[in-house]
Amino acid sequence: MMADHNLTSYEEYRETFAWDDIYAEADGDAPERLNIAHEVCDRHADDPEAVALRYVGTDGERETLTFAALRERSNAFANALESAGLERGDRVFSYMPRVPEHYVALVGTLKRGAVWGSVNERFGPDGIAYRLADCDASAVVTTAANRRTIAGALSDAPSVETVIVLDRAGDGDGVREGDLDFRAAVAGASATYEAAETGGEDDALLYYTSGTTGLAKGVLHEHRWIAGVAATQRFAVDLRPGDLYWSTADLGWLTGPINTLGAWFWGAELFTYEGEFDPATWAALLDEYPVTVLFSVPTAYRMLRANEDVLDGVDLDLRHALSIGEPLSAGVVDWGRERLGVTVHDTYGQTETGNMVINNYPTMEVRPGSMGKPLPGVESAIVDPETAEPLPPGETGEIAHRGDFPCFFAEYWEKPGKTAACFENGWYLSGDLARTDEDGYFWFEGRADDVIISSGYRIGPFEVESSLGEHPAVAEAAVVPKPHPERGNIVKAYVVLDRATEPTASLKDEIRDHVRTELSAHEYPREIEFVDDLPKTVTGKIRRTELRDRTEDAAT
Repeated sequence: MMADHNLTSYEEYRETFAWDDIYAEADGDAPERLNIAHEVCDRHADDPEAVALRYVGTDGERETLTFAALRERSNAFANALESAGLERGDRVFSYMPRVPEHYVALVGTLKRGAVWGSVNERFGPDGIAYRLADCDASAVVTTAANRRTIAGALSDAPSVETVIVLDRAGDGDGVREGDLDFRAAVAGASATYEAAETGGEDDALLYYTSGTTGLAKGVLHEHRWIAGVAATQRFAVDLRPGDLYWSTADLGWLTGPINTLGAWFWGAELFTYEGEFDPATWAALLDEYPVTVLFSVPTAYRMLRANEDVLDGVDLDLRHALSIGEPLSAGVVDWGRERLGVTVHDTYGQTETGNMVINNYPTMEVRPGSMGKPLPGVESAIVDPETAEPLPPGETGEIAHRGDFPCFFAEYWEKPGKTAACFENGWYLSGDLARTDEDGYFWFEGRADDVIISSGYRIGPFEVESSLGEHPAVAEAAVVPKPHPERGNIVKAYVVLDRATEPTASLKDEIRDHVRTELSAHEYPREIEFVDDLPKTVTGKIRRTELRDRTEDAAT
């Protein structure tokens, strides 16, 4: 029923919404006085029973962290930072798994008034060093298991003076001379700390883009950011009292803090699992814990679909599920309804937008393949990439945003030229292509550099990949251009088959005919190659750049 959701009418609420509605939920005089850590932790901590986090480790360890405990431990961490000489505005970066101490460090850093950043554990020393050096980071928080990797980065990041090491085994192995022992430092510090008096315009988070189209850029967000992410958690994620929310995102990417801190703004109870995706493990956790809201990536949903037998006998408590990273095909959405008992809602955002700013909402019609409509308070459009003039429905252009919404980035770290370059005609240009339909739904077409031009036609990869994914033999697929002497390019598909399907030449013909029937004569893949897996980024997105390079090399 509509009354059961936070957003009862998208169109009506969009007309009346004001960001002051969200700021009014915060303590004090927001946004003039606003500290993220206080809003997501301390103001919920007076209730000793209120749970912030339920954690499961890869070794089977379980821990429940209340807001009261989070307040004390993050206070102690903030005191430890201050004792180590960390000042307000200093950059503190983490390189850690999803363990409770990671969340404590995040909140404690923001309490100190320092700027929090993080690097996903799949990055090696070079990627870490680049990020630390680019922003003159002062401190790194890591684990004993990761200490050697950090050591390999620090020779190229001379600004880092403090290394805080979580020794989970407690044997001292991996903690080096001069390091600050995480647990000892927290245990020895006062559990009382007054969060820094920051305002909405003060620096809070610094996260780097993935760097797939050039050098990674540091994207700076301010304390006002929390209002933007809180809005998405209320309206798109639809968090309500009694929910147990599993966002599978890692804190090494901005989606992690978006879903963690945005949910904690409302005092929501989160669940986290330390390990990476494994269908059987995830199914067992969904059976053991009453997770009501699940937020993950398309790869996870596709792999659950391909291994759906792991869900046999699982008692699911889901009432809502969401996805981010790449568009969801209609087949995955249909599967979710049938097997998970929920409609998986697609969402869209970037590090620069700081949040999922185009979403599907529980009380709005879902059109499979569409990423939905803009968040109330955010103005989005499809514009001409050259002129930044808005385009009519049905025409492919660049996704653009404008307006003073709180989660929008402040700047690329110390790169004013690059910051200015992504604005045109008052619009921020995302580099992503899409179209809208007559009803205002956005339909993703791909990155601007992913579009395939064949015989003069512009072909977005997602529509072709979505059609491929609807064939019963196909588990995953990606398409890229292959040079062709007459057409300029043809569409080439890399296809991962269902485990029970044998690759044959006749199957390639069948798949080609399937796409040609669903789409059009110029969009179907004229060449198909069966592969065991697809190259992916650390966030699960398909690395089409690698496939393009492989295809071009084979064509020469």
